[in-house]
Parts: sequence; structure tokens; C-alpha cells
Amino acid sequence: MTSARLDDKLFATLQARAALIGVSLIRSEDERGHEVFIVSKWAMTRELSNSTDVEHLLERIGGERA
Repeated sequence: MTSARLDDKLFATLQARAALIGVSLIRSEDERGHEVFIVSKWAMTRELSNSTDVEHLLERIGGERA
């Protein structure tokens, strides 16, 4: 793998924040082996490439609760 992976504790924190606002967050790899994050709410799914983008999306979806 060529990219740095997100720390497990930070990922667990993001995953918990997502769950509190009804969002599913999973960590995966793309076809090149780079870490990606899949965010889903209802029937909408989005692939993000880093934790900063995940944090921004959670803030937009959940407001201050995220």
C-alpha cells in the first residue's frame, strides 16, 4: 500500500460520530490500494479519500451534533 493509513482510534471516533447522526462509515481500499472511506445515509453513498473530507461531510450532514 502506498498511502498512510488512518489511525484505528481516529477511525473509530469518526465512525462513532457518524453513527450518532445515522450515517454508516466504513474503511476500504480502492483499486490502487489507497485507503478510502465510504459514507452512507439512506440510499446515498459517497466515497471520500481522506479523514478531513469525512469530518467536513459529517459536519454538513449533522451540524453541531457531528
